[in-house]
Amino acid sequence: MGEGTRPLFEPSFNRAVKVRGGQDRLTSDAGMLLLREADHRLSLTQSLSAGLHDRRDPNRIRYTLVELLRERLYAMAQGYDAQDDADELAHDPAMRLAAWDRPGRRVQEERLASQPTQSRLLDALGNDKPNIERLRLALAGWLGRHLRATGNDHAARRIIVDVDSFPIQAYGSQAGAEYNGYYGEVVFHPLVASYSVGGDYDGFQNGQRLGQGFIHAVNRAGNVHTASGAKRFFRETARKARQLGYVAEMRFDAGFAEGAILDFLTEEKIPFLGRLKANSRLHGMAAPYLKRPAGRPPKEGRETLVELGMYRAKSWRHAQRVVLVIVDCPDRKTGQLFLEPDYFFLVTSYAAAERPAEERLGCYRQRGTFEDRLGEFRQWIGPKLSSPDFASNEATLLLSLLAFNLANMLRCELEDGAGACWDLGRFQKSVLKAGGRIVKKARRVIVDLAQAVVPLWKQVVARLRQWRLPKRFPAPRRPAYRSFMPPPRHAFLTRVIRE
Repeated sequence: MGEGTRPLFEPSFNRAVKVRGGQDRLTSDAGMLLLREADHRLSLTQSLSAGLHDRRDPNRIRYTLVELLRERLYAMAQGYDAQDDADELAHDPAMRLAAWDRPGRRVQEERLASQPTQSRLLDALGNDKPNIERLRLALAGWLGRHLRATGNDHAARRIIVDVDSFPIQAYGSQAGAEYNGYYGEVVFHPLVASYSVGGDYDGFQNGQRLGQGFIHAVNRAGNVHTASGAKRFFRETARKARQLGYVAEMRFDAGFAEGAILDFLTEEKIPFLGRLKANSRLHGMAAPYLKRPAGRPPKEGRETLVELGMYRAKSWRHAQRVVLVIVDCPDRKTGQLFLEPDYFFLVTSYAAAERPAEERLGCYRQRGTFEDRLGEFRQWIGPKLSSPDFASNEATLLLSLLAFNLANMLRCELEDGAGACWDLGRFQKSVLKAGGRIVKKARRVIVDLAQAVVPLWKQVVARLRQWRLPKRFPAPRRPAYRSFMPPPRHAFLTRVIRE
């Protein structure tokens, strides 16, 4: 056996098995092609790149902005969270087919941008404020295109918008990364808003999942309070939400239930539902209802809802409806009731005749499905904000949210077609991280998929074919022919392992 055909590995458990390496047309990320198909049908990265400022010399450009964006977004959607992953994916055949904005077979042979080029992209986006705002607008814009393409150009009747903050751990000396006493870590503390139809991210609407995803986000320093800048954030979120639903209700936890925010929502006639921080006055209002009735309690415990009427704190301009929720359930291990029942307060803009207390409590508890989505974003997209300047890290955060929205569109289509819920990590591993072999045949490039993923891809592709982007949106533009500029002399044409 010659040197060129010598096996890379001969397993000792079975000498008949020979493992060979060096095949540059195999991929474990064939899902890049699904991401590009969804992207192309809705003209997502094309519309985004068209509004970005590109200060580079056109005569010295090898990679256009849309190609750099695709490479970055598709990598994040596949679960590659480090910038160094670009050096590996630059040589992946599926990524090359998906990211290049050129037709023909040669795209499979040309390497993509490396990590330093991707870092310069972040600098270009972060150091230009209009570019940052364009990324921010694309969050709701992309979801609006998906909603219109799947809903016959109609907005949803009613959506719930969840607002929350969360930490992103920072390492090193990044601008804006500060110690947060609540989380006990050096973090960034961004604000995000996400919408879902009906408020349940795991629910179906007459057999069709209409849409969900992040519609607004801002990065903040790590030591700011949860509600810092929240009033301005709510205003911008409400403006974007009106494009997605005829009625958009805000839902939030106790950290945002402050007078300035509640008064703003009331005066703007924006419906809301949130948890209210307890104080001595509220404790006094709840005290008469906390006495347990005589007799043996039921085995499963009791849950009592009490309308406390209209309540106005000293710092509020408007009184709000408050609902007391008393949860008196036994300990799961001992079966004994606790010394005192647990209770909390809900505040809402809806009157009792419009939305009974039971409906308000059920809607608030559906917020847990949003927290699941936020957890999926942190675990499976997991942006690493490692740039030294704050603006570049905000650009990374917004790109990662766009990547989540893109992957989530496909995940939701599979969920609706298959009639089951899929965790994003499971979707990445089972659908997007698909093995494939690229074969050149005549003038075509054939991608042979691993047999295990074919049934899942059939369901997703069938759903994509039903998308109808309204004519008022610019039609997706096909890739255009243009000459290839060779990579610089220092670029590696094959992957190099860094020590």
